[in-house]
This record gives sequence, C-alpha cells and structure tokens, in this order.
Amino acid sequence: EIDPSKHNPGRVVHTVGWPLDMKTYGGSFIYHWGKNLLSIGFVVGLDYENPYLSPYWEFQRFKHHPSVRKILEGGTCISYGARTLNEGGFQSIPRLTFPGGALIGCAAGFLNTPKIKGVHTAMKSGMIAA
Repeated sequence: EIDPSKHNPGRVVHTVGWPLDMKTYGGSFIYHWGKNLLSIGFVVGLDYENPYLSPYWEFQRFKHHPSVRKILEGGTCISYGARTLNEGGFQSIPRLTFPGGALIGCAAGFLNTPKIKGVHTAMKSGMIAA
C-alpha cells in the first residue's frame, strides 16, 4: 500500500535490463491498482551466467532506484511472494497430454514473454481444456 498522493490508478510500468548486466535477461513491472495498492516485481531469466547473481538482491537494488524509491517511500508491504517463470518458447512446450490428464497454463510453458502475458494464456488454456 502506498501514499495516496503517489498512487496513479491504472498506471503500468514495464522495464528491461537495469540493474542486470547486458548478458542477463530480465526486467520489472509496477502496477498501480485498487485503493492505493501497488504490485511490483522483478524478473530474471534463469539462464544467467554469473553464478553469484542473486535475483533477490537485484530486486533490492531495483527498489532503490530513485524513481522507484520515490513511489515506495512511506508505503507498507502487505504481502510478498516469488515464482519461477518458464519461458523457453514454442520449441520448449512439452507433450501436453497424458492418460487421465493434461498440462495447462504456466506448467505447460504457455507464457508469452514478448507480450508479458502469463495469466492470459494460463486462463485460456484452462478454458480450452475444460
């Protein structure tokens, strides 16, 4: 939850790169929604070369960027979480059906990375499976 004076309902911010180096895929999102609520996240591709890279610490660095810090100062963390996004592209989608079941949504690798659509494709594949 953020200060009402900093809240801009409906504002969406997507970034690419910083604080990651040029060889590491990743970026962030900031969504203003609800009553003074903010969703903020940081994504790092799991194929990074640096064995000492910590996605957690890169996210901390990101939150200290002057533009981001300005939004977060005075706010309250209501909840937090982490997840792994599997984004290997069309060639990485596994066999989707097996006796008595099917892989759908994120488990099937349906994340559309260029369009930043994960929930959309997960829901659609669930609707089609139903």
